[in-house]
Amino acid sequence: MRYVTEKIVSFAITLLLVSTVTFFGVNVLPSDPAMLILGTEGDPERLESLRQELGLDRHVLARFVRWLRGMLSGDMGRSIRYSVEIAPLIRNALPVTLLLAVSAVGLALLISIPLGIGCAVRQGSFLETASLLLSQLGMALPSFWLGLLLINLFALRLGWLPPAGFTSGYSLILPALALAVPRAAVLTRIVRGSMLDALSQDYIRTARSKGLPRQMVLYKHALKNAAVSIASVAGVHLTQLLGGTIVIEQVFSLPGLGQLLLAAALQRDLPLVQGLVVTSAALILLVNFGIDLVLMGLDPRLRYE
Repeated sequence: MRYVTEKIVSFAITLLLVSTVTFFGVNVLPSDPAMLILGTEGDPERLESLRQELGLDRHVLARFVRWLRGMLSGDMGRSIRYSVEIAPLIRNALPVTLLLAVSAVGLALLISIPLGIGCAVRQGSFLETASLLLSQLGMALPSFWLGLLLINLFALRLGWLPPAGFTSGYSLILPALALAVPRAAVLTRIVRGSMLDALSQDYIRTARSKGLPRQMVLYKHALKNAAVSIASVAGVHLTQLLGGTIVIEQVFSLPGLGQLLLAAALQRDLPLVQGLVVTSAALILLVNFGIDLVLMGLDPRLRYE
């Protein structure tokens, strides 16, 4: 409970700092946010109307307190370009990005764990050599380029999957695979290294000397102890994807947070940018907290550190 309390306090302080930096970066650094939104050629009447709408006639601290209260109550304000409330826009885009990120990390683990274990068990074999070469290639491939190849093969040539848009769960298979392959390449090496370290420990030799089945030694003993490192790296990839799927969402025309943030930045929709940045930060902090709890479950020794 003390650990959870400390994490909640840390979460609140970090989110407050992110909100403060985001608000003042958007509202103070530009000399005139309204002119930044509409451009120097904007109509004077529209500029004045937008300044009143953004509350630029009030002191910046008063605006910050008002905006912060709204964020706490779920009111993120209105989008300038879309002329609708920001909260529904984010709610509609959030599930797409969440599903994409979780699917990509899940696929990466499904690919990397068997390959990494095979490399650790069969050192010097063709499987290890081929897996390490493929992982090296996978780390060098940009996700967007791989995504274009997948669209050309599975969507345009074979017609098995939709090339773009979000109509069903099938729409996420190709973008998730494009994101998973480079991460699977990294995780394969992590799994291999963690398994090699685990298999060299005394408790593995003890388990083998007891005559335990090979599968039990590998999966119940070695993989369980290697899971801490694997889960840590997988968690890092997940947090990166929650805030970094802009390019893939653009390639596959997915209506997620990344594409919404790109549109807001290009259209200079500052209130929407603020809401998206704070939402992404809160999401990443929540995921980090969840990963910490998972790691504590995998390794009870972490609870006393």
